[in-house]
Amino acid sequence: MTDPRVSVVIPSYNRPQPLARCLEALARQSMPRDAFEVVVVDDGGSAPLDPIAAAVSSRIDLRILGQPNAGPAAARNHGVREARAPRIAFTDDDCVPRPDWLERLLARAEARPGALIGGQSSNGLPDDLLAEANQLIIELVYEHFNRDPENARFFASNNMLVPRDRILAIGGFDEGFPRAGAEDRDFCDRWRAAGFPLVACPDARIEHFHAQSLGKFLDLHDRYGRGAYLYQAKRKQRGTGTMGDDLCFHGTLVRQVWKRLGDRIAWSRAVPMAAALGLWQVANAVGFLRQAGEAKRAGSRSSGGEPQGGDQRHASRGSVAPSLTVSGPPSTPRRASAASTRPSEP
Repeated sequence: MTDPRVSVVIPSYNRPQPLARCLEALARQSMPRDAFEVVVVDDGGSAPLDPIAAAVSSRIDLRILGQPNAGPAAARNHGVREARAPRIAFTDDDCVPRPDWLERLLARAEARPGALIGGQSSNGLPDDLLAEANQLIIELVYEHFNRDPENARFFASNNMLVPRDRILAIGGFDEGFPRAGAEDRDFCDRWRAAGFPLVACPDARIEHFHAQSLGKFLDLHDRYGRGAYLYQAKRKQRGTGTMGDDLCFHGTLVRQVWKRLGDRIAWSRAVPMAAALGLWQVANAVGFLRQAGEAKRAGSRSSGGEPQGGDQRHASRGSVAPSLTVSGPPSTPRRASAASTRPSEP
């Protein structure tokens, strides 16, 4: 059996319907069926995935692996260990790749060997104001950090492709990030620190279907704020940067948001959108400060080690250097453990 050209790794936690939609989109890829495989890592979820797999198994090379709940960073690393292809594409279970997604990522990767290739996303729920706000936020982030598309600085983990040997070389995603939130920022920072480039591929597109309520929106950005603190602490320890660039990004937001709101949406919706963006900033800052406070309290009870948050129950596993290796632990049954309630939700 010929090995595939690319392995698509998808972390998933208790979202069977979105996952089914994602797998259907992958079954419609323009590449031949034997050119890619799909590896879904069930992160200790309780939802049965066998019926979903059965619906697409005749059209794609699909494996569903299981692990005790440990978060999306650990789930991605598990998928990388089990992958058979020399390149790994990452997406999330609430994303729908366009039919030419893999083909475009691979074409760009072949033109830039060894680079991390990052695609573009769009909001799949345009009538959801808060989902639209999240889309605007990622566009503002990309506009600031990826001014040079041939020398970019950050891509979200729901749309990227990497050489498998290089992700192994830098230790994969840092599992000290127990929930989705800045683990991809940390990964891109370590990728650049290793001397590997990040290159944009705006034609490789996915739609992101991440429905939001006010509570979910605030929790999401509180979590991102917490992750930002962990990211900055790790970055300081390894000497790969400071908060200066982030502060510069936040300092230009008012001007950029004003321009974007005028360009993209009706003024009748501009006020609630501006309010949503204000809530984003507040929730992000609160999460950052909460994590900083917990790290300070944890530090006062210990004699060293990197800052950790008190309620980040998996954080002690992460260190300055992650430890993804080829010979990782074997796959466990899909529902071997659902004891933790920490989701893989991106």
